[in-house]
Amino acid sequence: MATLFTASQTDAFNQGMSQQPILQRQWLKTRNERCAKGDMHSCLVETYDERLNELAVAALFQAPDVALTELDRQNPKSAVLYEAIYRYATIADAVGRASVVAKLIGPAFESFHEKPWAQPLSDVADAHDAAASDKNFSAFLDVASVSDYALTMPCSALARRPGLIDALDAVYGGAIDGQLIRSDCEAMTSSLEALDRLTKAAVAAQPFCPSTIRFSLGRNFGKTLVAVRLHRTDLWKAKKLDVSPGGQDESNDDPAKDEDEPRFVARHPVLIRNATDGLARYYSNRFGVPPSLAEAQALEAVSTIIFGAYDLCE
Repeated sequence: MATLFTASQTDAFNQGMSQQPILQRQWLKTRNERCAKGDMHSCLVETYDERLNELAVAALFQAPDVALTELDRQNPKSAVLYEAIYRYATIADAVGRASVVAKLIGPAFESFHEKPWAQPLSDVADAHDAAASDKNFSAFLDVASVSDYALTMPCSALARRPGLIDALDAVYGGAIDGQLIRSDCEAMTSSLEALDRLTKAAVAAQPFCPSTIRFSLGRNFGKTLVAVRLHRTDLWKAKKLDVSPGGQDESNDDPAKDEDEPRFVARHPVLIRNATDGLARYYSNRFGVPPSLAEAQALEAVSTIIFGAYDLCE
């Protein structure tokens, strides 16, 4: 755990600190609380395995040998696919990359490519074809995730191969989208506390959506949150956000009063301002964006999150 934790403290861009130190402190507290009663040994084994799996995925690109050894100990089937993700994101030559990755994913591809839920792979001929493009490999990872291969997309893979973010799309248009591969980008990027508070408030204002389409809508929203952290401005569909002074009532935190986007914006000016400022600093520090442009991009990102939250129950 010490080795994996040390390696995972570097963020997905290999430039700064991730949020793993914060998460490790939280995990230690949870471990002590969970395992203080009952069968301590079995509790510790389960608790450590959960955290070791998270850290192995997080450290895959910083300490691949140690990470893959741990992933293989816990789930050999999934470990092979994690190695495929690592090789896909680190081999520059397209021909060599497809050859290496195809060998790794071949058995899994053959095991499920004709299953009813493998429809996203209908135009993919074989494992080599699945490893030949970001689009095909993303589809393969999604189908693998609903085929009993427990996977999390390492954020470091998305930083190195931006096209793999397609794996975070909604695919099936229903509840099965809730089983697709997700990323650890929130943990493997800088802390953005104000942005997280804004996101939580916007989501809390939404009514419960009984339809299974909520799984697809939630997945698309999750991709938006990842895109914001990765500074993928090409993926934003920002609407104009009116942040002019209005009828603010930020002391009253009743989500029921945030019935639409304009009302939410009017009631949360400080929260929006803090989230925008924090994100602008993040864009300047991590991606070298000039301050004025970073401010504009951050406001667009905040707008995208707010309007995206209000699309969670169409």
